[in-house]
Amino acid sequence: MRACPTKCFGYNTENMIDAFRTALFKRGKPDRLYFDNGSNYKSKEILQACIRLDIHLSHAPVRDGAAKGKIERFFRGFRDRFLVQHLEFTSLNELNEKTHEWIENEYNSKNHTGIQMVPIDRFNLDHNHIKFLTDDEYTEEVFFIEENRKVSKTNVFSINSQKWECPVDLREKQVQVRYDRTRRDSFIVYFNDKRMGKASLLDLHFNANQRNPIGEKQ
Repeated sequence: MRACPTKCFGYNTENMIDAFRTALFKRGKPDRLYFDNGSNYKSKEILQACIRLDIHLSHAPVRDGAAKGKIERFFRGFRDRFLVQHLEFTSLNELNEKTHEWIENEYNSKNHTGIQMVPIDRFNLDHNHIKFLTDDEYTEEVFFIEENRKVSKTNVFSINSQKWECPVDLREKQVQVRYDRTRRDSFIVYFNDKRMGKASLLDLHFNANQRNPIGEKQ
């Protein structure tokens, strides 16, 4: 059962995460993922997301073409049954739209000899057991990269050459900081696998004025 592709202009970790997230929302959470050995499939975000979602991640043996037979068979069918009928595209959007249509109306909706049934029908047999993700900010953080940080005595940690204040008192604790690799301007603090909240950029000028308001006698 194939999920529909997302709009990607390059083969990189950012686009891989986007495609992975889209597939999980569309088809639900699998028990196991079987990936190639490319660096994008071994990224820190993919590994951490699988751990958080309790998905077992495994990779095909190196230089073992037979181990990737199913996906290679799909690529062959895509070339022989789709690309030969669509030789020219005016844009990436057009390619994605036609690919989406082919996957849903052809590939997933016609009988496959390997399973002796239509893929969408096979998928629906287990529909009651499939766990779908909730589209909210907490689920989005599942796909964030995570780094460990030591909180100082002043309840501050450093990341990306900046200092951030923890949302609650976590002085001298080891915390996990999650963030979107494409932004790096918002950091979520976790402690002992619990979400503590969003960190605040340290404002030294504001803090100094709070401790010593202008005009206050020394």
